[in-house]
Amino acid sequence: MHEPTTKATAGEPPPEHPRKSRPAEPRPGTAAWWLARESEPARPRRRRSLTLDAVLDAAMTLLDTRGAAALTMRNIADELGCTQASLYRHVRNREELVTLLVDRALDVASSAPPDGMDWAGKAAWSARLFRAHLLRHPGVASLLRGTERLGPNSLAGVQYSLELFINAGLSPRLASAAASSLATFVIGSVHLNLGLDMSDPEESRHRRLLYRSRDAATFPLLVQHADTLAEVSSDDEFEVGLNALLTGFRALIQNSDITRD
Repeated sequence: MHEPTTKATAGEPPPEHPRKSRPAEPRPGTAAWWLARESEPARPRRRRSLTLDAVLDAAMTLLDTRGAAALTMRNIADELGCTQASLYRHVRNREELVTLLVDRALDVASSAPPDGMDWAGKAAWSARLFRAHLLRHPGVASLLRGTERLGPNSLAGVQYSLELFINAGLSPRLASAAASSLATFVIGSVHLNLGLDMSDPEESRHRRLLYRSRDAATFPLLVQHADTLAEVSSDDEFEVGLNALLTGFRALIQNSDITRD
């Protein structure tokens, strides 16, 4: 017995066959995206002077001078004196641009520290260097939220940190967690103080006045220690947090039961 077939009657369009959906492209910054980018052929360039490095240089200039909100394909094209279509030969969209820009900005993370330091000295030196770099480029810090940091420069930083903490005595698992927590602390400390200048004497004076003017019954410690609290800077906060992390890492290293694979 044959299956009945459906025929289009006069005036009716023939039945449509279901279309095969194209697989979704990986989101820029993910491991799948970096792998796909490495395997795709080089995109042709018609304009000899326009390179990916030139695009990223212009993007960084915009980011430093006008902030993340100004980081648009149109503004970058204006900065370079080219068309937006020229940019799309290097990146498909703004998200790809930001991914590549952030990774290039993180090349400082794998900088070699001076000789003669132990693991804690090297970790502290690298953390301070990374923080100083982000403070010079606050726009980069604002773009680090929600990024996987899996690009070549980011991975070079991971390699450096893993070697540092594994050689100090941590297991690979704990070394990875320690490196990530240290990077998260540095980025978070910069995020928390973006737009603030706690070294400004006027800001300290106003903080002192604010603390002193609170209700002593509700905020007794703020009122009592107003002068001291007003002088605490973001540098002070960073150094206390950094020393606390390194003390914790040192305890993990000394505890052979925890660090054993």
